[in-house]
Parts: sequence; C-alpha cells; structure tokens
Amino acid sequence: MFSLVNMKRRILIIFLAVIMILASFAGCEKLNKNSVATVDGDNISKEEFNKNFNMYKKAYESQYGSDIMSTVVSGDKTFEEVLKEKTLDLLISEKLIVGRANEKKIAVSEKDITDQINSYKEELGGEEKYTQFLKDNDMTEEYFKDNIKKELLIQKYKDDYINNLKISNEDAKKYFEENKDSFIKIRASHILLKTEDEAKKVEERLKKGEKFNDLAYELSIDKVSAAKGGDLGYFTKGQMVEEFDNAAFALKVGEVSGIVKTDYGFHIIKVDDKVDQYDKLKEDVIASLKEKKYNEYLTKLRDEADVKIYLDTATSTKTNNNEEKK
Repeated sequence: MFSLVNMKRRILIIFLAVIMILASFAGCEKLNKNSVATVDGDNISKEEFNKNFNMYKKAYESQYGSDIMSTVVSGDKTFEEVLKEKTLDLLISEKLIVGRANEKKIAVSEKDITDQINSYKEELGGEEKYTQFLKDNDMTEEYFKDNIKKELLIQKYKDDYINNLKISNEDAKKYFEENKDSFIKIRASHILLKTEDEAKKVEERLKKGEKFNDLAYELSIDKVSAAKGGDLGYFTKGQMVEEFDNAAFALKVGEVSGIVKTDYGFHIIKVDDKVDQYDKLKEDVIASLKEKKYNEYLTKLRDEADVKIYLDTATSTKTNNNEEKK
C-alpha cells in the first residue's frame, strides 16, 4: 500500500516537476504560427507540443477531474498554465539531450524499442488495453514508438554520462555528512487497523507479550506487508506519509510506537533496523551525488543553449480554442 503508483515515466516526471518552483524561461518573442520554440536552431513544432501537453492533461484530468486545470497553483498561474510551461521545458531539455546523444553516436536498436513497447503492453494488460491506451491519448503507434525511442536514447545518454563520472571517497563522504538525514534508512514493520479501538486492543496484546509479527500477519489490513509479518522493508525519510515518517524515525531499533493515525488508518510501528553509517551507505551516496552532478550538467546545457520561446502559455489556450471553433 505504501509503494508508489506505477505511472509512465514521462507522466511521472511531469507530476514531480509541477509541484516545484518554476525556473525562469528565456524571453518570449513574437508568436510563430508553426513553432513554440527553437533550441540551437532546432524547431519544436506546435503539433509536437500539443500532442505532449494533451497527453499530460488527460492524465491529470482522469485522476483529479477537469477542474484541476483551472486551479491556481503558482502565484496567479493556473495548473494548466504551469503544465504548459513544464511541458515546454521538458521538450527543450529533451531536444538538448537528444542532440548531444546524436553527437556521441549513442543509438537505440529496434530490439530495444520493441522490448520496451512489449513491457508497456504487459503493464497495461495486453494488446487490447495497449490499443485503447493509444486511442484514449490520441496517439498513433508511430508517435508512441518515436517517444519510446527518445526515452531510451535519453536514458542511454544519462547512463553514459553518469558511468563516466569519477567520485572520490573524500567528496562522497563530505556529501554524506552534509546530507546525512536524507541517506539514513530504517527497516520497519507495522500493523494497520481500521479503528482506534482495534489499535488499542492490539496494543494490549503486545503488552501481554504476543509477537508483533504474528499480530501483523493476523490482523493488519495492509495485506501486502501483513503476509511478511508487517515488514515494509528499508526506506528513507520522505518515502512514507508524514505522520508515519515522523513516528518511525523517532524510534530506536527494537522500539514499538504508540498508535499513529494517518489517512490510511491507525498504525502501530516497530523499527527492526537502522542504517546510518557512511560505509554501509556509500553506494547510495555516490549514486545520489552522480545524479546531482548530472542535473547540474543539464542546467548548464540549458543556460548555454540558444533557446527562443514563442509560446505564450497564458493566452495559448484561448487561441487554440478559438482556432478549433473556426
């Protein structure tokens, strides 16, 4: 129940991006009818932008309702305006990375693309569901295939860049000390009950000496973890809901919490292990530092690129609607 919902990577990227503070874009210029932006002279067409934006828009509306688009989420900007900005920002970044990947002669094989599409088909529930997915998102199979190719190319470029980064032990250790709280992880188990009264009864049984794992197996309504005696595995701060997170990380190894209320119900938590030493977290630290350096590199790419933007996100919706009515 605590694992993240599986979403397509591109949609997930947008979902995470829209809740962050927006970066400033290059100055907008006179609206070009056939282009929303150019990146080092390479065009991003209005058609390409609209296809991507509409895909993300449908995903959000299906999850949160059509009213989400008119919700004010950043200053005086609506969710739709923010989503347009972030969609364009993503397309600009993609254009930059694909260009660098081509320069390095990084390629994606037809087998890579076919394997990825087959993986998506399996996730969606088969060929019929895959066809319906394309139809629901107004996508042709060719368009979807091109986007898969782009995804894989970008991932290969990222892997190549990260694999060639050299991180010294000194730099990694310093980064760990500066960001220690984000690396410490615990292994915890929980018993989840529907009501506080049920949770109190479990507390009494625990006090009388009954085993935590046995009670989790017997009574927890989180059936996934219950099958493992309540075990949730290892996690870092921020991966669980706030109330659960605060209670779990306040416990010492072997301690059991009081009753913790969240939107899921009433939890009793037990911490089974804690990992807070650099030597045991070194691989996580190095991976995180490499990710940070890659993101800094992308920011530098964007800053140095010749980006011209023609899209006015505040008025483009009205413009498009008027064009459709004609």
